Amino acid sequence: MVLSIRPLVSAPLAGCCTVLSVFGFIILFAFGSFYARHAAALTESKNDPDNPDFVAKVCYTAAFVYAAFVVFCGLQLTVHQRYPRGVQL
Repeated sequence: MVLSIRPLVSAPLAGCCTVLSVFGFIILFAFGSFYARHAAALTESKNDPDNPDFVAKVCYTAAFVYAAFVVFCGLQLTVHQRYPRGVQL
């Protein structure tokens, strides 16, 4: 049984999504770790959030959403490499 998997997005879009999602994951994971450690630059001003642990949890959740985009778009790039060339989407 042969699976006929077609790409859902174009190759340039999948590549752009992958790169931006990697950067988004790294930045949000870093912010989450800084808030979890109660970094002075992010938590000791009067305009900063009252509950940095909650902010860290939200940053981690958003980082994992970006990680899911990295996986999805990376798989789309793989499908594009296996899909026959010259076929219109």
